[in-house]
Amino acid sequence: MDKKDYIAQVENLNAEQIVEGILKEVITLGELQATGNFDASKRKAVKNLLSKKDDETFTAATTAELLRQYLSVFPSGKHATEARTKIQTLQAQEWRRDTLLREIEKDINKYDTDDINTLLSDDELDDLCSRLGIDAQMVKDYREPVLKYNDIPQEESDVPVGYTDIFFWGIPSSGKTCALSAIFSTIKRDYSMEAPDCEKKFGATYRDSLINIFRSNFAYLPGRTNMDVTQYMPFMLYKRGEKNKRKISFFELSGEVFKHFYEEANNTQIIDFSRDHIEKAFQILKLLLKSNNQKIHFFFIDYNQETKHTADSYGLTQDNYLDAAATYFRDNNQIFRKKTDAVYVVITKSDEIPGKDKDKNENAKRFLDENFGSFMDVLKNQCNKYSVNFRVKLFSIGDVYFKKICKINRDYSDEIIKELLERVKPVSGSRIRIVLNS
Repeated sequence: MDKKDYIAQVENLNAEQIVEGILKEVITLGELQATGNFDASKRKAVKNLLSKKDDETFTAATTAELLRQYLSVFPSGKHATEARTKIQTLQAQEWRRDTLLREIEKDINKYDTDDINTLLSDDELDDLCSRLGIDAQMVKDYREPVLKYNDIPQEESDVPVGYTDIFFWGIPSSGKTCALSAIFSTIKRDYSMEAPDCEKKFGATYRDSLINIFRSNFAYLPGRTNMDVTQYMPFMLYKRGEKNKRKISFFELSGEVFKHFYEEANNTQIIDFSRDHIEKAFQILKLLLKSNNQKIHFFFIDYNQETKHTADSYGLTQDNYLDAAATYFRDNNQIFRKKTDAVYVVITKSDEIPGKDKDKNENAKRFLDENFGSFMDVLKNQCNKYSVNFRVKLFSIGDVYFKKICKINRDYSDEIIKELLERVKPVSGSRIRIVLNS
């Protein structure tokens, strides 16, 4: 029926038929009243039905588009003012969501899992994760891995003899713990690892905690290491089917204790908390550096943090702390002179370095020269002086989503493990026995 039909047949149409025409915007209530044939009882029934439809249509209008449709039918309806306000709110939310999604697509780690769960609806999160190829439930259920710490050597006699001690140095959040987790889990998966042949089995629980993070290809990343924690983890490593084993100890120093190098090198005091624990941890570090075990040093540099040119609460940068560490090693030259086999500078989060292959390597070299030139020169000079192998390595644990979820790339870990297998010589079975420093 068109408008002419409604006007011509208004006396014969019932209230429901008239309301249908009004809702379809074929005819208006005013046009029907103007005919003079629209009796009062039918008009009242139509108004009652329209009032009910007004409520129902507004209640069902959950999107801006549906609210606009409501207003086109009920421009002066009971909920018209509220509908216009809701449209403005929804438009603002849509703009925020679109802006948020563009920001995420530009930088997947701009927001962490807590932010994402707060900012996105379940449907929006499901859609985003589907496009990213990750399980949305991992984002919704994020729980920070629990790391269990162990005792570490307290005296010289606690340090097992004949091991190659591998030190991981770096400021807080430089990626040491995540790198260790990736390396340990790759050893567990592709190589063989045994408990150490020493009386005190240091670090086993912490090592297992790190291994278990990457039991699958997707994992939750651990938080930063406790400010005053150091961990010493001896174990024996060998290739599957290989008879002889390599005796290795990993030593992880918390970033806050690493900052103590700055105090040592510059005869100053900057750390204003947990001083007793940090100084005690540093004394243990000195004990390990003084031992007769051979040593390999990995200095971790956070590419992402450096590109943001951030300083810490003391106003000091990553470069300041690394310079101080290099100065400490220079001034305590017995560490390099007799006991160091290799030094590696490892750029973490290197997947963010622009370029591929050769270009990426050149950009990494330029990055180190421009930001850490003094640190690199001091280390290189010491290594050249004492014939210590010096290398720069790129490292990434894989693709990280929302700062806390990782799809592991084991290639970088495997490369470091192969370096260790080549550099640390295996010990024949007859020589593996319990021997402690005395």
